[in-house]
Amino acid sequence: MSAFDRPALHAIASQLMATLDTYDANVASLLAAWPQLDSYEPVSRQIEQIRMYSSALDSARVQWVELLIAHAELVHVLWRTQYGQEASARAKVDEVRERHQDSVRALRNRCARIIGTGSHLS
Repeated sequence: MSAFDRPALHAIASQLMATLDTYDANVASLLAAWPQLDSYEPVSRQIEQIRMYSSALDSARVQWVELLIAHAELVHVLWRTQYGQEASARAKVDEVRERHQDSVRALRNRCARIIGTGSHLS
Protein backbone atom coordinates (compact mmCIF):
# COMPACT_ATOMS: atom_id res chain seq x y z
CA MET A 1 0.00 0.00 0.00
CA SER A 2 1.43 3.34 -0.95
CA ALA A 3 1.47 6.29 1.42
CA PHE A 4 -1.11 7.91 -0.85
CA ASP A 5 -3.52 4.97 -0.56
CA ARG A 6 -3.19 4.48 3.20
CA PRO A 7 -5.55 7.31 4.33
CA ALA A 8 -8.25 6.20 1.88
CA LEU A 9 -7.99 2.56 2.95
CA HIS A 10 -8.07 3.55 6.61
CA ALA A 11 -11.21 5.61 5.98
CA ILE A 12 -12.90 2.73 4.15
CA ALA A 13 -11.95 0.27 6.90
CA SER A 14 -13.35 2.68 9.51
CA GLN A 15 -16.61 3.01 7.59
CA LEU A 16 -16.77 -0.76 7.24
CA MET A 17 -16.30 -1.23 10.98
CA ALA A 18 -19.12 1.22 11.72
CA THR A 19 -21.38 -0.53 9.24
CA LEU A 20 -20.54 -3.90 10.80
CA ASP A 21 -21.59 -2.57 14.21
CA THR A 22 -24.94 -1.40 12.86
CA TYR A 23 -25.38 -4.60 10.84
CA ASP A 24 -24.70 -6.78 13.87
CA ALA A 25 -27.23 -4.84 15.97
CA ASN A 26 -29.82 -5.11 13.21
CA VAL A 27 -29.21 -8.86 12.87
CA ALA A 28 -29.95 -9.17 16.60
CA SER A 29 -33.18 -7.23 16.05
CA LEU A 30 -34.02 -9.44 13.07
CA LEU A 31 -33.61 -12.56 15.17
CA ALA A 32 -35.78 -11.13 17.94
CA ALA A 33 -38.52 -10.07 15.52
CA TRP A 34 -38.41 -13.01 13.11
CA PRO A 35 -40.51 -13.64 10.98
CA GLN A 36 -41.41 -9.96 10.60
CA LEU A 37 -39.92 -9.38 7.19
CA ASP A 38 -39.65 -5.60 7.51
CA SER A 39 -36.86 -6.23 10.04
CA TYR A 40 -34.84 -7.81 7.22
CA GLU A 41 -34.72 -4.68 5.04
CA PRO A 42 -32.03 -2.84 7.06
CA VAL A 43 -29.96 -6.03 7.29
CA SER A 44 -30.17 -6.48 3.53
CA ARG A 45 -29.20 -2.86 2.91
CA GLN A 46 -26.23 -3.13 5.25
CA ILE A 47 -24.91 -6.38 3.79
CA GLU A 48 -24.78 -4.50 0.47
CA GLN A 49 -22.84 -1.64 2.10
CA ILE A 50 -20.45 -4.17 3.64
CA ARG A 51 -19.95 -5.69 0.19
CA MET A 52 -19.17 -2.27 -1.25
CA TYR A 53 -16.61 -1.37 1.42
CA SER A 54 -15.03 -4.82 1.43
CA SER A 55 -14.56 -4.77 -2.34
CA ALA A 56 -12.17 -1.86 -1.88
CA LEU A 57 -10.08 -3.72 0.69
CA ASP A 58 -8.12 -6.51 -0.97
CA SER A 59 -6.89 -7.84 2.36
CA ALA A 60 -10.46 -8.20 3.68
CA ARG A 61 -11.90 -10.27 0.83
CA VAL A 62 -11.61 -13.63 2.57
CA GLN A 63 -13.36 -12.33 5.68
CA TRP A 64 -16.04 -10.69 3.53
CA VAL A 65 -16.78 -13.95 1.71
CA GLU A 66 -16.94 -15.80 5.03
CA LEU A 67 -19.44 -13.24 6.31
CA LEU A 68 -21.51 -13.46 3.15
CA ILE A 69 -21.71 -17.25 3.48
CA ALA A 70 -22.58 -17.01 7.18
CA HIS A 71 -25.25 -14.40 6.38
CA ALA A 72 -26.81 -16.64 3.73
CA GLU A 73 -26.76 -19.63 6.09
CA LEU A 74 -28.41 -17.61 8.85
CA VAL A 75 -31.19 -16.36 6.59
CA HIS A 76 -31.67 -19.86 5.20
CA VAL A 77 -32.06 -21.44 8.64
CA LEU A 78 -34.48 -18.67 9.67
CA TRP A 79 -36.67 -19.41 6.65
CA ARG A 80 -36.57 -23.11 7.49
CA THR A 81 -37.78 -22.41 11.03
CA GLN A 82 -40.62 -20.26 9.73
CA TYR A 83 -41.92 -22.80 7.26
CA GLY A 84 -41.24 -25.86 9.39
CA GLN A 85 -39.17 -27.62 6.77
CA GLU A 86 -36.97 -29.10 9.45
CA ALA A 87 -37.86 -29.69 13.10
CA SER A 88 -34.25 -29.27 14.20
CA ALA A 89 -33.87 -25.93 12.40
CA ARG A 90 -34.77 -23.95 15.52
CA ALA A 91 -31.96 -25.58 17.47
CA LYS A 92 -29.61 -24.85 14.59
CA VAL A 93 -30.28 -21.08 14.72
CA ASP A 94 -27.97 -20.63 17.73
CA GLU A 95 -25.19 -22.63 16.08
CA VAL A 96 -25.47 -20.70 12.82
CA ARG A 97 -25.71 -17.37 14.67
CA GLU A 98 -22.48 -18.14 16.53
CA ARG A 99 -20.63 -18.81 13.26
CA HIS A 100 -22.17 -15.62 11.86
CA GLN A 101 -20.90 -13.59 14.83
CA ASP A 102 -17.45 -15.13 14.37
CA SER A 103 -17.48 -13.93 10.76
CA VAL A 104 -18.49 -10.41 11.76
CA ARG A 105 -15.74 -10.39 14.38
CA ALA A 106 -13.14 -11.63 11.86
CA LEU A 107 -13.98 -8.88 9.39
CA ARG A 108 -13.96 -6.28 12.16
CA ASN A 109 -10.53 -7.53 13.28
CA ARG A 110 -9.23 -7.33 9.71
CA CYS A 111 -10.39 -3.72 9.54
CA ALA A 112 -8.61 -2.96 12.81
CA ARG A 113 -5.40 -4.39 11.35
CA ILE A 114 -5.82 -2.30 8.19
CA ILE A 115 -6.30 0.82 10.27
CA GLY A 116 -3.35 -0.20 12.37
CA THR A 117 -5.02 0.39 15.69
CA GLY A 118 -3.46 -2.74 17.07
CA SER A 119 -6.70 -3.43 18.91
CA HIS A 120 -8.04 -6.73 17.73
CA LEU A 121 -11.53 -7.31 19.01
CA SER A 122 -12.47 -10.71 20.31
